[in-house]
Amino acid sequence: MTSGFRLWIKIALLAFATLWPRAADADSLDAAMGKALFDRTWVPAPASTDASDGLGPLFISRSCTGCHGRGEGSHVVTREDGSQDLAGAVVRFGDAQGATDPFYGLELQTNAVPGLMPEGSARYLPKLDLKLNDRALADGIKAGVRQAPSLFGRAAFDNVSDAEILKRVDADDRDGDGVRGRANVIAGRIGRYGWKAAQVTLEEQVAHAFAFDMGLSSPKQARPYGDCTILETACLAAPNGESVLFKGRELSDDILRVVSVYLGTLRARHRAADPEAAALFAKAGCATCHVPFLATRDGGTVTAFTDLLLHDMGSALDDGVGEPGVKPQEWRTAPLIDGHVREKERRFLHDGSAADVAEAVAKHGGEGARSRDLFNALKPEDRQRLVDYVSGL
Repeated sequence: MTSGFRLWIKIALLAFATLWPRAADADSLDAAMGKALFDRTWVPAPASTDASDGLGPLFISRSCTGCHGRGEGSHVVTREDGSQDLAGAVVRFGDAQGATDPFYGLELQTNAVPGLMPEGSARYLPKLDLKLNDRALADGIKAGVRQAPSLFGRAAFDNVSDAEILKRVDADDRDGDGVRGRANVIAGRIGRYGWKAAQVTLEEQVAHAFAFDMGLSSPKQARPYGDCTILETACLAAPNGESVLFKGRELSDDILRVVSVYLGTLRARHRAADPEAAALFAKAGCATCHVPFLATRDGGTVTAFTDLLLHDMGSALDDGVGEPGVKPQEWRTAPLIDGHVREKERRFLHDGSAADVAEAVAKHGGEGARSRDLFNALKPEDRQRLVDYVSGL
């Protein structure tokens, strides 16, 4: 670590301890360093210090906060023309089997270092309006919107055992409720993170975001050019920030670790108990997939409102963009622990296409169809109470 980087970290720690005393009181040298790196604005290479450069060459955001804010994830913003759009969302490219676009790769890169052109631009509301700066997408490749998820409470999923996840798999629908669920198994390991549970651990999810959203390589994602493809020759010819400081990468394992430690300080909110609303949540079948609590390896529980399984949610939630081994209409159950975002700013579902909880429920098909129908069968006052309950989680 260079002397300049040490000085920068000391200044950041002092500011962090002043502005975020909760984490500073916890065991939190690592958490404080992680927050400083989460907030950091990265710059293109070469820069005056190896510890700050490596952004791009193509990228979506200069910092984690650019998409996730203070951890709340995507939210609605009002643009200068008075229209609304979705901040923190990205465009994902793929076909039904999970192959990515041969030119644009996995995600639309909306920014570029000086001298390069971004891949394009996008507006997300009321629906995706995509403009590409080069060629059209390849045959069979679709574009889908992905919101930046809230980060509150997510770190705890690392401590949920494989057995706790697998015990809810019901491949043959033995109980007849229409819900099957399956784990996303990647090279023998069970995925927990991402809209399709494609990342096994939090550190792997952090590494994936650094690589594909900011173009920063690490030992877990050896991609010095981020999401650039072999056809994007200008991108591949641009400088990168790989350094001996980080064993030939732009980020070290230690950076991934301390950012993950910081994310562990963003805990799910514990709302006041409402037994009657919780009973409605169970009556409508919501708790079958949105499991309120999951057991941990150390004998405790974590607030989850997810089973971390993939479910076929039907045609209304099929955007044509799959991932390897995961169909376009399959989604990991979304954790309903996002109440830190003010209600008026929130959008629901992976693409933000639902303006409220009731609209999100209406789009549930496939394995979610029975729960949708049970919700619709509730008395109006009970439906509203259930909507208020979920909105406040």
